[in-house]
Amino acid sequence: MRLVTLILLLLLPLHCLAESGPPWMRHLLGDREFYEPWGIGMDFYTMDQQYQIRRLQFDLPGISIADPSQLAVENDIQHLDIKGDVWLTPFLNVFVLLGRLDAKTIVDLSTVTVTGLPFSLGKLPVHYDGTVYGAGATLVWGGEHWFSSLTGTWTDASLSGDFSSSVKSFSAQPRVGLVWDKWQFWVGGLYLDTEETHRGVIDLPLIGMVPFDVELEGADKWNTALGASYIFSPKTSLSFEVGFGNRDHTLFNFTYRF
Repeated sequence: MRLVTLILLLLLPLHCLAESGPPWMRHLLGDREFYEPWGIGMDFYTMDQQYQIRRLQFDLPGISIADPSQLAVENDIQHLDIKGDVWLTPFLNVFVLLGRLDAKTIVDLSTVTVTGLPFSLGKLPVHYDGTVYGAGATLVWGGEHWFSSLTGTWTDASLSGDFSSSVKSFSAQPRVGLVWDKWQFWVGGLYLDTEETHRGVIDLPLIGMVPFDVELEGADKWNTALGASYIFSPKTSLSFEVGFGNRDHTLFNFTYRF
């Protein structure tokens, strides 16, 4: 309920202007039906991807990792948010979001040579969760039976978990699709630039408590996406997208417009 209340408070100053407000430039639509300008929706997002090491430091005298870039790192995310948006023009939609993130990153130290030790260090699991907040915009262009769009989203997170963690990201989603009655189908991609850092003290087998600092980024920036949505009315819609390639993701969205 707190997430919904905050989103509504963010939208309230704009909604008070609804009689003379967006979408501006509505005359460009002619007689065509368009969405209601204001929206509040829910996103559920999952992602599995490979990370690569940008920096890894262990406070362990006499022991070092030969080539940290060869470490295998896996990241698994579940994300649920409430999103408020408004069509400023028939071609531009802007939005804010607030949600919950649950994630796990596993750094497999057994995949590299560790000098100074006669045994492998095993896996370093990092669990974290917290509040995600962000904003973005979507540009749209199309015709009666087709459309194209580009969405950019910036997010940051306030996290808690096993260690001191931070996650920031920027994503871009280009799409090209077909419109068939109340259905929309699209193909596109997801560009994702993520910066993830973790600092703390880890308990390593036979060694004990060891301070560490690791900075990670996505191993692959792009993956392919396929999706579909059903427009129940100018007020409600439901969409689903799957991404595949070197990174997998799923995205569910339900939006109510007013």
